Amino acid sequence: MEIKTKKSFSARLSLNIIMLTSILFVATIATASLSSHTILAEEAQTSSERLLESAIKEIEMNLGSVESSVKSISWLVDEKSDNQDYIYHIVKNIVASNDHIVGSTVAFAPDFFPGEHYFSPYAFVENGRIYTKQLGTAQYDYFTMEWYKDSAESGKPHWSEPYFDEGGANIMMSTYSYPLKDYAGRTYAIITADISLQWISEMLATIKPYPSSSIILVSEKGECINAQNFDKRELNFYNWVDSLNDDRVKHIFDDMAAGKKGLGRFNSSKGLSFAVYNKLSNGWSAAILCLYSDVLVRTSRLLLVLVIIGLLGLVILFGVCYMLIHRLTKPLTEVTNSALNIANGDFTTELPEIKTDDEIKLLRDSFDLMQHSLINYINDLKVSNEKNAKFENDLNVASRIQMGMLPKDFPQIGNIDLHALLHPAKVVGGDLYDFYIKNDELYFAVGDVSGKGLPASLLMAITKAAFRFISGLGMSMAQILEKLNNSISEGNETGMFVTFFCGRINLKTLEMTYCNAGHNPIAVLPPSGKPYYLTAKSNLALGVFPDFKYEDQSLKLEPGTELLIYTDGVTEAEREDKSQYGEERLLAWMTSKSIHNSAKEDCFELMEDVHKFTQGNEQNDDITMMTIKIK
Repeated sequence: MEIKTKKSFSARLSLNIIMLTSILFVATIATASLSSHTILAEEAQTSSERLLESAIKEIEMNLGSVESSVKSISWLVDEKSDNQDYIYHIVKNIVASNDHIVGSTVAFAPDFFPGEHYFSPYAFVENGRIYTKQLGTAQYDYFTMEWYKDSAESGKPHWSEPYFDEGGANIMMSTYSYPLKDYAGRTYAIITADISLQWISEMLATIKPYPSSSIILVSEKGECINAQNFDKRELNFYNWVDSLNDDRVKHIFDDMAAGKKGLGRFNSSKGLSFAVYNKLSNGWSAAILCLYSDVLVRTSRLLLVLVIIGLLGLVILFGVCYMLIHRLTKPLTEVTNSALNIANGDFTTELPEIKTDDEIKLLRDSFDLMQHSLINYINDLKVSNEKNAKFENDLNVASRIQMGMLPKDFPQIGNIDLHALLHPAKVVGGDLYDFYIKNDELYFAVGDVSGKGLPASLLMAITKAAFRFISGLGMSMAQILEKLNNSISEGNETGMFVTFFCGRINLKTLEMTYCNAGHNPIAVLPPSGKPYYLTAKSNLALGVFPDFKYEDQSLKLEPGTELLIYTDGVTEAEREDKSQYGEERLLAWMTSKSIHNSAKEDCFELMEDVHKFTQGNEQNDDITMMTIKIK
């Protein structure tokens, strides 16, 4: 018989090799990609930081030249402050001395010159020529403007926020203000130098490390200094950041506002980006924004080429592996076909000859040995099955004998209603019960042998027979158990023991004498009141060691009392989740059951309640119960 499969071993082995190779290939590419991306990202960040530092140095150098131009001529303004015409000459010199200065004024304090509330000669560049005019008017109240007001109040040089100088140069600009003070320390004039934001924006636009990167320069209050649309009056950068609703972006520009230097990552509309930022000496902040996709584009292309080459290599490797493995595994297929014939019962089928001295030859020789071993095993199995069938039959006979030893005729004499049940966990069990009436006295007992199966059943039979004989000698309950204990302990090399509860009820006086040898406490349901467990003295289980002195007790029973004697198979019955029936549930059942039940009905209802609780879970211990009702 030839094996036909949906997928050959050689194909599966080839696929597994390719799969493993693919995993290693992907892991290698991923590691190389991650490493190269990390290295390139770090280099890009370092390069951007250097570009930013260079840009900041250039900006600060130019701003510094503007500040120097103002400071260097301040002494002359101080000396010629009473000469209004000469002030015009000074501001024209300031504009002419520095290409970055597009306007300059000396704005005097209110009424510095008698009869003139405003006096602010202003020089500005227009179409390549320098013009002058009087800046201060009622329409252009420079006393309220930031470039004048902040510097006059603080008495310190100051760069203004970006603004559109309507009425002045009429362009977007930032103004450097330098206060002049009299001998009393009061500011009497402000010298200014205006720089066009167009110059800064054009200079920053040349700094572009990557196609989509950009550089921003913002003032302390968040105004864009390198704004692209210079006719706009409201260009607040932090308002734009808040509109993005991205905590990482907000963190970056919070750091910028605090004058910190650093690096941050965030998600822009074009993808994952990073920003390097730093502070200028005048309080402004600069940042370069770059897309990681721009940084990693060349690496991604190289990795794509590697992936394509790798995939082609995997296809070629699969073809080579399949041909080689198919040739090497052909003898294995032949051995497998012969093994299938053996599995279908043809033990005489011939195995192919294998010439290679390898594992396949070893497998062929193993099947040859198995072929002969199977024949011998089947013969032995027939003999073993015959023995097992005989042993199982013996067990069934032992079970019938064991159950036949238990009393079946339950007394309904006078004021006694008694019934008992025993359900072994195996074919034969170790639980027992017994009762009989002699001289107007009811003798009863329930026991549980440690262990299960045939050994427990043998000890159960010995214990029951010994109780029936010893209890008939007219002894007390304690003496009966002492004799029974010595009898079981003698020659007990297996270490098995029996928990045992026995009692004697005088049918006339209803006096019950009882003794408990390590057994479960029996449950008592009085004619009125709640059920309870009968307190019994702690006595040793039977068979542990000889000559133990047992103590019995007595109880006066009332008509209507019901006794329940049981083994731990009842209270320890388990569900699949290992939760047990338990003593509290047993008392609850006795409380809820009908008081009109017969002893037999109580036994069957309790057994049904236990089975309902276990929900079909396999019985793990023998279950025995005996109910005695006093009418």
